[in-house]
Amino acid sequence: MSSTEKGFTLIELLLSLLVIAGMLLIGLNYAHEFRLDHYYFLSEYDLIQSEAMLNRQSRVYEQGVSFNSMGHVFQGKTISFSRHEVVVHLGNGYAFIR
Repeated sequence: MSSTEKGFTLIELLLSLLVIAGMLLIGLNYAHEFRLDHYYFLSEYDLIQSEAMLNRQSRVYEQGVSFNSMGHVFQGKTISFSRHEVVVHLGNGYAFIR
């Protein structure tokens, strides 16, 4: 057998594994950002609702969610994100991820 028929060298194997690992890391970083959008929304939602109750003032949050001075929601809705939905109940403003 000549040296060209022996298959892949160790360097070629390591280089291909490095490329695959790099592509996976880049893909996981972007997937991680998209999955957390609904959690960021919920944490800001809770903050705005708490501020409305604390200051006894009506507040408006993004996507048309409005709170009165007691922290209650004027209109229930379902807000869609990339993979999940946040459901906001009319009344007490309880929100959960679906």
